[in-house]
Amino acid sequence: MQVRVEQIEEHLRHTLASVYLIAGDEPLQVMEAAAAVRKAASERGFSERDVFSVDAQFDWGVLYDAAGSLSLFSDKKMLDVRMPTCKAGQSGTKALQHYLDYIPSDKILLIQSGRLDKTCKNAAWVKKLEQVGVLVQVWDLSPAQTLAWVARRMREVGLQPDNDAVRYLTERVEGNLLAAVQEIGKLSLLFGNRPVTAQNIMSVVADNSRFSVFDLAEAILAQDARRLCHIMQVLQEEETATPLLVWALADLLRQLYDGCQLVSNNQSIQGLLMRMPKTRQGLFQNALRRMARADWQLLFHHAALLDQHSKGVGQDVSRHPQRLWDEMLAMALLLAGKPVMRV
Repeated sequence: MQVRVEQIEEHLRHTLASVYLIAGDEPLQVMEAAAAVRKAASERGFSERDVFSVDAQFDWGVLYDAAGSLSLFSDKKMLDVRMPTCKAGQSGTKALQHYLDYIPSDKILLIQSGRLDKTCKNAAWVKKLEQVGVLVQVWDLSPAQTLAWVARRMREVGLQPDNDAVRYLTERVEGNLLAAVQEIGKLSLLFGNRPVTAQNIMSVVADNSRFSVFDLAEAILAQDARRLCHIMQVLQEEETATPLLVWALADLLRQLYDGCQLVSNNQSIQGLLMRMPKTRQGLFQNALRRMARADWQLLFHHAALLDQHSKGVGQDVSRHPQRLWDEMLAMALLLAGKPVMRV
């Protein structure tokens, strides 16, 4: 059967199929639909998960093995297969066809892939999957759908935007839903549940027109301490909202931690890389190598203190604004693996 991406949550509330194929080129909707399936499976006892990233050298034999193996710590397991395109090749087609012919009762197969072209739609394994499982095709949103999506997401986090604010933000992200989520997250930190106008959003953009928190993240990943310090100085001079900077540092910390955890478990980081610009992906991968032995407990402790201090609460909070900026700079240099320096 086919289920529209906007119906997946409702579908999962009532049933859980043995096989899912989520296909499309819009990364956020694919990732969120897959996350919904994983959550529903976990709630129903599928606590183990094996992740397989398909490339030209991928051995489809692991799918046969995984389908036939017994779970070590539970009797239910999810097989999470990530395919960059819908084309599985001859060996992949045979493996998938075999699996769909003999679906094990203690497994759920979740496949994520690029958009289904005409050839893939007519492939035997895809047609078989539609018969025994669920196909979710993800399409790019139209301008009107994007406008409605942005409005809904803003209200879900407590923002109260007027129509002009929704329209301005939609035009600014140009259909990039991942960018929209990041912008909405920043606006939520700055405005909370207060009304938001287009002028409010414009003022935030203007405040960060020379350097942005994303420039800061790239300087951290590149270990460019001199540029990092310069960006922090400019952002302070422009009176950038400190909660926004704290959010950016904490967000980068979480990404690095998640990436290191995936690498240590021999899992793919492709999902993380898809959420960031291509120019940052190489820097991020280099950062993961140097952060392999990081003291995560210390880093998250620093991040928690920064969050408290930016809100004027917490232990040892200083009433002097410069203290918070010094703490944020120290945190940025710590993430960059550089000692505190003066420029």
